[in-house]
Amino acid sequence: MRFGSHLPILMKLMEITSGPVLELGGGMYSTPFLHWACFRTKRPLHTFEDHQFYFDNIKQYERDFHKVEFVTDWASIDISGPWSVALVDHNPLGRRPVETRRLSHAEYIVFHDADDRSRKEFNYKGAFDTFKYSLLFNEVGAASMILSNTHDLKGFTLI
Repeated sequence: MRFGSHLPILMKLMEITSGPVLELGGGMYSTPFLHWACFRTKRPLHTFEDHQFYFDNIKQYERDFHKVEFVTDWASIDISGPWSVALVDHNPLGRRPVETRRLSHAEYIVFHDADDRSRKEFNYKGAFDTFKYSLLFNEVGAASMILSNTHDLKGFTLI
């Protein structure tokens, strides 16, 4: 449950948006879900991964609409494109606040593993505070933070 706890949020956001999707840190839960959610309409999806094991496993999902890219330096990747949904779930954990700030233009950011300990240790709160709207989702497993400068998250529901 801990590793897929961000899926309910991703499911909802994929349902209410239609633009390009960014995944920072591929995985056994998020990558297959996002791939199949984008498949029918060929919605653009770009997955970045820096861990060889995960990259080798998710590379199979690469298609004309889904780019899967190996990362050697997170600071050098281009994430400037317009994103409807951006998932921040990569390592090292200390890089997550940096990429989150770089994604301030995304409609919605889903920041996985937003628990209190990590928020303090890696200054996640400092990154979260730069967004106009935020909502902590901790109903199942590891907490996730939903961030947006565009959409008010008051009243956001998974139903």
